[in-house]
Amino acid sequence: MMDHRESRAFGPSLWRAALRRLLCLALTILLAAFLAAALVRVAPGFGMDERQLDSRLSDSSVQAMQAENAQNANLVQYFGRYFSGLLRGDLGQSVSFGQPVRELIAERLGLTLRSVASGMAWAWFTAVAVALALGLLRRRGWEMAATTLSGGLLCLPAAVIALLALYLGMGPGAAIGAILAPRILRYIDNITGAVRERPHVLAARARGIGGLALLSRHVWLPAAAELLALAGVSANMALGAAIPVEALCDSPGVGQLVWKAALARDLPVVVNITILIAAITASANLLSDAISSSMAREA
Repeated sequence: MMDHRESRAFGPSLWRAALRRLLCLALTILLAAFLAAALVRVAPGFGMDERQLDSRLSDSSVQAMQAENAQNANLVQYFGRYFSGLLRGDLGQSVSFGQPVRELIAERLGLTLRSVASGMAWAWFTAVAVALALGLLRRRGWEMAATTLSGGLLCLPAAVIALLALYLGMGPGAAIGAILAPRILRYIDNITGAVRERPHVLAARARGIGGLALLSRHVWLPAAAELLALAGVSANMALGAAIPVEALCDSPGVGQLVWKAALARDLPVVVNITILIAAITASANLLSDAISSSMAREA
């Protein structure tokens, strides 16, 4: 039990760690946005607007489009205007959709979050159930079958799984779950496998503890911090999988939006969605890291 001086010293250090993590979060989001804009800027065809091919447009309209594209070409000036508008709640205007980016994201974000949440729920339920079953059965044949099946799914690109889900009439959530499940199972197997080799597990087995009691109290509970960190990583994987899944399954979510915006070199949409995805991913990782650190201190 820590004394008063130790608890008083622990408080500022905790605040410093929290501020350091928040600063890291902000820098990660800004770097992701800048890199996304830079990649769009150097992509072939940047600065070309298909609307300029419309013969019905006047010369003044074409010149206005060219001036708009010229403004977006300078990344420093673009981000200066972007953050100035961001402070006023203005995310800019989509070039390809002709709508405010804020409205486009608001219309589609709910569907994507539901698909991602559904996919993560199915993936975690399947991976945990299979890992528990393998831990209880301890049969070499079942372990080899699970390894072969998960390895086969890992070899399939996300686009192929999305097409299979579309062909079978399954939703994007099922496709995201099929993409995540083998990866989560592999990580869970590695984490719990390392814990099973620790001395306290061997001592518990020597005392006659086995089955579900051994797995729950002596394997899964000590691995809870690492599993929580894995949950944060799986959120990142789910968001990445949502882009090809929604694009190929024709699901009108944020993934489909960013796919179309990238093809159209729509810089305002790409930058805002990159910031959104980076913020969600970094926040999930930050939360899981904070919970894991708290559990480690209590242990």
